[in-house]
Amino acid sequence: MLTIDVSWSRSRQEVLVQAICTFTLPAHSQALASVREKGAPYCGGYDTLREGKAAGWVSSSKRSADLTQRSPDASAQAKIVRGVYLPRRSGPQDVTITLNVKNLVEDMPADAGFPTVWIVRVNAPKWSFGRTDGPVYTQTESAVVWRLDTAPTALERTAAVTRSVSLSRSIRTTGPPSTRHQTRGEMLTALTVAVSGIVVIAAFLVTGLAGAAVRRRWAVATLVLAVPVCLVGLAGIPAPLLSPDEAQIHINVSANATVLPGFVWKPGPLLGLWLWYVLPVAGWWFSCRAVTGRPPSWWVLFAGCLPPLLAFPLMAAGGTVPSTGVWLSLGLWATSLAGFLLVRLLCTGAIRRWLPTGTALLWLVGVTYWLSRSPIMSDEDPKLSSLEFVAVMVCTWPTAAWLTSLVGPVLRRPLRPVMQAVCFVVTWGMMTVPFVFARLASLSQKELDVWDTYRLPFFTGYAASPFIVLTVSGITLQIAYLWRRGAIGDTGRAVEPVGRVLLVCAALTAYGSPSLRTLTMWGEAIAVLLVAVASLILLPPGSAAATARLRRVSRRGHARFMDRWLTTQLLWDTRADFQRSARAALVDDMTVSDFWDRWHGMAVPGRNDDPESRLRRAKQFALGTNAGRRPWTAGLVGAGRAQLLALPWATYKAVSSGIVGADYFMPFHMDAMFQALRFTHWALYGFVYGYFYALLRGLTPVGKAAWLMLAVLPAEVLPMVPLTVDPQYAVATSWTDMATGCIGVAGQTLVLFMLLGLWWEWSLARAAGMKWSQVRNFRRLSSITVPVGTVLVAGATAFATTVAGTWAQPELKPPTSVESTQAAHQSEPANWL
Repeated sequence: MLTIDVSWSRSRQEVLVQAICTFTLPAHSQALASVREKGAPYCGGYDTLREGKAAGWVSSSKRSADLTQRSPDASAQAKIVRGVYLPRRSGPQDVTITLNVKNLVEDMPADAGFPTVWIVRVNAPKWSFGRTDGPVYTQTESAVVWRLDTAPTALERTAAVTRSVSLSRSIRTTGPPSTRHQTRGEMLTALTVAVSGIVVIAAFLVTGLAGAAVRRRWAVATLVLAVPVCLVGLAGIPAPLLSPDEAQIHINVSANATVLPGFVWKPGPLLGLWLWYVLPVAGWWFSCRAVTGRPPSWWVLFAGCLPPLLAFPLMAAGGTVPSTGVWLSLGLWATSLAGFLLVRLLCTGAIRRWLPTGTALLWLVGVTYWLSRSPIMSDEDPKLSSLEFVAVMVCTWPTAAWLTSLVGPVLRRPLRPVMQAVCFVVTWGMMTVPFVFARLASLSQKELDVWDTYRLPFFTGYAASPFIVLTVSGITLQIAYLWRRGAIGDTGRAVEPVGRVLLVCAALTAYGSPSLRTLTMWGEAIAVLLVAVASLILLPPGSAAATARLRRVSRRGHARFMDRWLTTQLLWDTRADFQRSARAALVDDMTVSDFWDRWHGMAVPGRNDDPESRLRRAKQFALGTNAGRRPWTAGLVGAGRAQLLALPWATYKAVSSGIVGADYFMPFHMDAMFQALRFTHWALYGFVYGYFYALLRGLTPVGKAAWLMLAVLPAEVLPMVPLTVDPQYAVATSWTDMATGCIGVAGQTLVLFMLLGLWWEWSLARAAGMKWSQVRNFRRLSSITVPVGTVLVAGATAFATTVAGTWAQPELKPPTSVESTQAAHQSEPANWL
């Protein structure tokens, strides 16, 4: 007997379809021996449809299989229970149960002793029965029963008759959907939002390095280079080269109906070539301009343009022969650009100087487009020839060259050629070593191949190694730049924009490491954009020049400013008290002349502006400096204090939760690297707070900490939303998990920055030789309740979140092991395009 129960799970707010299969096996039969040896059969026998389509499922209920036999000569009773939860959906529920007779007896042959007559019962209390097909055995208001004859002589006749029942019910759910298919356009839009935020701060950094005279020109150039990054994402992946008798077969081994984002939109090699070749080469050329003050030399342009062209003969020699049309297109493109270059003879000024660079950039755009259409740039077959492998590798070096070219300007001294070569080889090796090892390693197929993820193509696989190297190298270069310009009064040309970039880098590492997988999440994309915009408010353009006097204050000057502010504040408060008490004194014994003398004697010192503005300025000079500390020293102190304050929950996350944006397999302990990035991103926040303390918006340490907290709060809270309620990323969606996770993360962020501001205020008072009570009047109720109450409430929220055990785990669904492609390559040379 097969009983199919269709019910509603109140706790999960999902439809549960549970099958209970019971049958009797004769003693000493072949069927009983098979069940004991191989286990219970699957016992399917039905298909579940929703609105006429396969319903799919999001999770399965607990499966059990019991076999009971009272004595060796008695018959055995088998019972198999299994069930699945259908995707959550609010409103009308239309479920159809269709019997599949052949599937029912597929693993239970009748000649072995399995039953030949089955009673199939569909129970659906509180559901409305609609159309019922097939000869019904019995039927009630909550159940329908069929009798099936599965004997070998009657199986074909029984299977030919359609038996199904339609069930309907209207249910309103309050939980988030448990399945959702994210579209390619949606992911491209999210990537565009994230890229927009990165481009905003990159434009300010480029204009800061280029100089004041050409800021608008360089900002426009940055935007022009960034816009195609999202447009080239529309390009698909070329089809693999197959023999005439071979075909590409997609095997879907998904556990449920949800399509993971990595396979909804798998970017083509054109986007990869732009990210790893075109943009790094443009950055390399700009760094040459920043060092020399002139456009890139001819040999630098030649070195950037030659490798993509060299890849074509290498591919042809390796077996992937470009067609005649490809060579003809390249020739026509080169000829047209050569003619365009002749216009340089008729131009003057900046156009004449930069026309070769623009022509070279256009050449890269055209040649990478034709190169991206080569199948080997997106081929998932690891058996590439050696020359084809070299053709891919010659297009991976510009990022390493760009980072190496930045080392000299960052350290304020040119590197020797030997050191440049060493830095280039080390950086290039760190980015490509998993990819190279995966292509060259010959591992046994009997064991788990941990290199399978990195055996994907370099320009379409987007393994974690290049991104983590780029992130760590970028943060290291920024900190080194700030270190060389961390003296008192030394600002440099781009210290202020570097602070914004460093803040966005810290936001990108809040949940692991940035990658295309995380930047196409709505929460992460919007967070990057908001942090980038907030950084412009936190560090306003021109703040370095406006606060230059504050950055040059010595420790002795800080003590004088503190004393002046406290005296001014005392006069301000005393004058207010005297105003209230002078009414009665004027009536009794105080003369008007005495009142005027005392009133003017307690005026705020200074002549410019109104008294309140003078008091505000005195407070800014007292609490808005680093108390004579070098910005570099203040940055290290802020990083240490922030990491110490964040140590409890940073340790808890490192131990209890996974990382976001990682590959399924992580060689070289890259999972530990991601954990380290997430663990130390609090230190980056503290470093920005200490190093740029004088530049931050706000008057007091607590006020500056509050502004910094508002700037980074989106990076901590928004990514938690898709990780808890978006079925594309969350393992189990829940509004409760979203609220708990967001409130907990916000509470942690609030605790850290409020305590950091109070700690900084205490250190400023100590640096001036004063007590903290002189700066913060603990006799005033608001002076205590506002910061302490905020810390206690936020701390209690975060602690309750942790203790309750309902912390939302920020884990993505595994990006691999969902869809695999089996394709073979022909051994003979083949033409493409």
